[in-house]
Amino acid sequence: MSKKHLYDHDTGSAYGTYKTYITGFLLSVIITIIAFCIVGFKTFPPIGLYISVSILAFIQLYVQLVFFLHLSTDSKARWNLISFVFAVIVVLILVIGTLWIMFNLYSMMMVM
Repeated sequence: MSKKHLYDHDTGSAYGTYKTYITGFLLSVIITIIAFCIVGFKTFPPIGLYISVSILAFIQLYVQLVFFLHLSTDSKARWNLISFVFAVIVVLILVIGTLWIMFNLYSMMMVM
């Protein structure tokens, strides 16, 4: 069975089907449950938790970009690249901002 894509003729962007949306949703839920279990049951030391959750976050980002934003090589539009760059910038701002706030809070709470 060949893979059938629906395209917008004006922009060249791809549309998803019910199958792709359900697959993306199930993968997202599975990745989230795995990350929750890894942290909840403390299966790794703290550094291992940071690394494993970060890897799962990047996998989750990839799943979101492919299944919901339809970022693929089939599309001819440059909007796919713009969407990807925007997603990377937002994730970097969130991660760096969160780490900055947490380290500042930690250093201010540890005043002797």
